[in-house]
Amino acid sequence: MNLQLQVARPYDFARSVRDYGWIALAPVRWLDELNALRRVERLDTGKVVVLHVTGHEAAEAVTLRIDVQTNGKLTRREQEEIRRKVRWMLKLDEDLSEFYQACASDAALWEKLKTGRGRLLRSPTLFEDVVKTICTTNTTWSQTKGMVERIVRFLGDPFPGDPELHAFPTPEQILAGEALFKDKIRLGYRNDYVLQLAREVVEKGRDLEALKTSGLPAAEMRRELKRIKGIGDYAASTLLMSLGYYDSIAVDTEVRALVVKKYFNGHKPTDKEIAAVYDHWGKWKYLAYWFDSA
Repeated sequence: MNLQLQVARPYDFARSVRDYGWIALAPVRWLDELNALRRVERLDTGKVVVLHVTGHEAAEAVTLRIDVQTNGKLTRREQEEIRRKVRWMLKLDEDLSEFYQACASDAALWEKLKTGRGRLLRSPTLFEDVVKTICTTNTTWSQTKGMVERIVRFLGDPFPGDPELHAFPTPEQILAGEALFKDKIRLGYRNDYVLQLAREVVEKGRDLEALKTSGLPAAEMRRELKRIKGIGDYAASTLLMSLGYYDSIAVDTEVRALVVKKYFNGHKPTDKEIAAVYDHWGKWKYLAYWFDSA
């Protein structure tokens, strides 16, 4: 089955979905030969499908084509769920026009972004993004990819057409697989964080997904995210970006290394001085930093 979405210009589909590291984390993959984003997705009905998303240029808009591999027909509700999840995942409803205007004052940065970049990839659920963010803390990128791949392979439902492809597990599936964490999934100290989060969602009714549309001010959203065990300043800033809040940067080793080298010519600035480098970007600080480092 083929579904479609229309996206107003400017929008650079292929570059946007590859601008952020989530494209390398299961159950997502970029397929060079098809110029497509592939995602294995478990729908609310329990049906597992494979989505291939491609972008097609037109004069006034970009058409996103979603080719859905599925066993059996999709209901109208399932089709709408897929469209809704893809819109969220690709941040299609965010208005970045003000950011592009701000970029116009920096010719080098504007050249990188004027085709419509800046919609950094995220997951269809906040639960998945929190788990993946926890897997990025105090580790290497290679280890992060391995941790997420094992979570998906051991706990996620397989696609009936190819049992090697698995969807990201639900909180219930993560709890059901608790016995596998120590020897099979192996997240280290993060095992407890992921299991506790799943337990809070399943057993205590913690509604993470409601945060996506809560409209909370950035400071309140940060406090809410930091209530999750394992989410500190760095992880909270990452999740705020995922939720469309770009007005803060957590100064970590990567931020420090970039800014010191690029702006301080060997001088050792304070974290406050480092953060101030992007102050003039206002509510777009995170995106400015992200593409400054790209």
